[in-house]
Amino acid sequence: MELQQKDNMDNLIECWKKATGNGMIQDEGRMAEFWNKRSGNYANNIEKDNRKKRTDEILELLEESGFTPESSRVLDIGCGPGTLTLPLSKLGAEVTALDISSGMLDRLKDAVKKESLPVDIIECSWWTADIDELGFRNEFDLVIASMTPGVKDIESFDKMMDCSKNLCYYSNFLRREEDRAYRDIRSSILGENSANNMNGIVFPFMYLYISGYRPLIRVNYSKWDEKTDWREAADQAIDFIGRGRDFDDETKEKIRDYYKNASVDGIYHSESDVYTGMMTWEVNGR
Repeated sequence: MELQQKDNMDNLIECWKKATGNGMIQDEGRMAEFWNKRSGNYANNIEKDNRKKRTDEILELLEESGFTPESSRVLDIGCGPGTLTLPLSKLGAEVTALDISSGMLDRLKDAVKKESLPVDIIECSWWTADIDELGFRNEFDLVIASMTPGVKDIESFDKMMDCSKNLCYYSNFLRREEDRAYRDIRSSILGENSANNMNGIVFPFMYLYISGYRPLIRVNYSKWDEKTDWREAADQAIDFIGRGRDFDDETKEKIRDYYKNASVDGIYHSESDVYTGMMTWEVNGR
């Protein structure tokens, strides 16, 4: 039985490594640059009611898991503009918010200042963060990694768990179909296969399960419906599809022409079905 478990784990880790290397930025500088470009309008196209609904669902799962925010120490990895940092801080948690993007953290700092919240903000890459130098090991009641590329593999996932003395929360895509423009650009302009699925939660869940944990998990569905100026949509596609590589001017122009021709009155409309998974588990609970 132990031999089979080892084989299962070795195969999973190998598969996880291969999946991580498929189209993801591997360089910290490029990752910071990518999110800095997106920081100004990140999540602004999500309706306020939808943002609140998503946050409430997460807080409800944390409450069901036995988490009480007041006076709890929380580490939010890849915090972005503070989607979870801010509500948890308002509920009385002592939050340490960490992100690689200075642009995202500038937005968080503005919100923290406006609300007069005691949030500890750290600009840092989780990939190479030394949790002992930071004083993070076994220090937090809750460690969060919500929809972030900061936790990308077995090493960064284990490091996340090493910082918690009680509870962890993780969320990522279960399935997300790429917008038709991205599929067309990959096939007709770049001559590549389309990547129709993002399954970021599958590997962490299986890793926990094989390790003997039984996480509490929720699966959510939403439909993303966005209307964007075609120039902005084209620039976002160039940044996203081109992450980790450099497109030449001719390729960029072809992508811009695609969006211009696919738009109505200068507006590009995109839709996609999105399934996400979120889970909590106690680090000493197996």
